[in-house]
Amino acid sequence: MDSPRVLLSHPTGNQNVRNAVRSLAEAGMLAEFWTTVVWNPQSAWNRLLPSRIETLLERRAYLDAPQDRVRCAPWREMVRLAAGPTPLGRLLTSGERPFSIVGVSRSFDARVARRLDSLRPDAVYCYEGAALETFRTARRLGIRTIYELASGYGRWVREQLQQEAARRPDLADLLPNLADSEEHLRWKDEELALADAVFVASDHVRRTLDGVAPGEKIRVVHYGAPEPRSRAPRAADSAQPLRALFVGSLVQHKGIGDLLDALDAVEGLGGRVELTLVGRRFRPNARVDAACRRWRWRESLAHDEVLNSMMKADVLVLPSFGEGFGLVVTEALACGLPAIVTPRVGASDLIDDGQEGFVVPAGSADALAERLLALDRDRALLDAMSRRAQAKAAEHSWARYRANFRETLRAAIACQQ
Repeated sequence: MDSPRVLLSHPTGNQNVRNAVRSLAEAGMLAEFWTTVVWNPQSAWNRLLPSRIETLLERRAYLDAPQDRVRCAPWREMVRLAAGPTPLGRLLTSGERPFSIVGVSRSFDARVARRLDSLRPDAVYCYEGAALETFRTARRLGIRTIYELASGYGRWVREQLQQEAARRPDLADLLPNLADSEEHLRWKDEELALADAVFVASDHVRRTLDGVAPGEKIRVVHYGAPEPRSRAPRAADSAQPLRALFVGSLVQHKGIGDLLDALDAVEGLGGRVELTLVGRRFRPNARVDAACRRWRWRESLAHDEVLNSMMKADVLVLPSFGEGFGLVVTEALACGLPAIVTPRVGASDLIDDGQEGFVVPAGSADALAERLLALDRDRALLDAMSRRAQAKAAEHSWARYRANFRETLRAAIACQQ
């Protein structure tokens, strides 16, 4: 068949979306790309933006896409971004209100659906939570529907977090996904049911769909890593503290409480670890607030600054209870950081335990402490892991992702004809 024409939509965009769009453009398969906000980093208007807004918009540039095929529906998202952490923001953007991320996604989805009658692509490629109206319209028009489930299956996630809230009641208020409504879960269930094929980035996400979606509908395409950065070998002197880095929202969904417990255990065993936290606090919590005062904490950093922080660190720690992939892991590998993750972090697919990092059980502060202590005391092991991490990143480049993505997508579309 000729190259299929694909409309790809995502309300907010990120690194994997940009590479999916680029992949389609390189193959002549991009009919249109839809998102909410498209940022021009060269615009003279940027100097008028508050630094917080400019940082948020940094990842909304799509310079590799043909600009005549990029469409946006910005107004609700601009309200959400502008309101942000203000009192008005808490009123407008929380829960599933019209200017929440859920409300923005639903409005955006409806706008994309209206485009299909005139564009008539061969397929639509949509993401979790922003696909239902588009898929309903596509089905009516005989257009193939491809769905990307970027995180674990919603009902599986809620069950796991309910168990975690019971295990750690002191951190139960740091599990925001527990607030997902039954309506929201039904919305995503219908999206999944209407999909002709389901793309996931990891075996972890595929496992959460066991018994929910037919296995033959699911395609695993791992996300990529940036080009490895040059890094000098580490000093062998273990008198210097191990520099650990955590990047992500400071919520228990990402295992923040277990990381802090592990650091206490390491200190109790005579180890020395310095922690840098990069991520927003979800709400006041005594344990997390104390950690932000004790350790180096930055609420938000531009992407380049995150990478620079990785170059100054020794190890990334991401002990999540559910992470569809975790792009921060492949970015860390490219910067020469071994990663300590759980099997519920999708990027654990790319880590051989004890080689490029460690894979520890979710919820085990003791296992985290053991691995951190091992790296603190054995700097030769740390240096060897660093070199292997960069080699693994080179094997899983974004160029490899783009090639895998478009060929897997071609096959998924062809088999539905």
